Amino acid sequence: MRRILAIGSAVSLVLALACARQPGADTTPDSAAAATADPAAVRQAIEAANAKAADALNKGDVETWLTNYTPDAVVLPPNQPAWRGQESMRSGAQAMLSAVKISNAVVQVEDVAVSGDLAVETGVFTMTLTPKQGKAVNDKGKYVTVWQRQPDGSWKAIRDIFNSDLPPTG
Repeated sequence: MRRILAIGSAVSLVLALACARQPGADTTPDSAAAATADPAAVRQAIEAANAKAADALNKGDVETWLTNYTPDAVVLPPNQPAWRGQESMRSGAQAMLSAVKISNAVVQVEDVAVSGDLAVETGVFTMTLTPKQGKAVNDKGKYVTVWQRQPDGSWKAIRDIFNSDLPPTG
């Protein structure tokens, strides 16, 4: 049960780190750095990315989930070593999804603080984790994700940490 909760927490983090390009963001690297980020637009991009990530995890689609992160991003899942870089994130997510099926994943942004080319998001998640052999668990928890504006104006996750609100078992 503890492993399921840890995996669920890892999944939530993955959900939180999805990123989508801002609509109409047609910028060059120089103009993207010079432009002031609109907090409402950044939040909208993050919410779209989270929806994309939740959908990818519900489908077991690790490759789509990975598109929301920079190549050198770090994901900090509970009860296991950090996933550093896309190969480590791919391996960690694949291992997680081989152990449990994720369904009903929902990510809710609570706050986004924007400063220059960085944004810090906090939020909550819920999901159902069904182990390959076992009973489904309805998990809920919280996360913090750090986003960075990319040269093309899109936002991608560079750091992600999450954990379950459920008490440890066994």
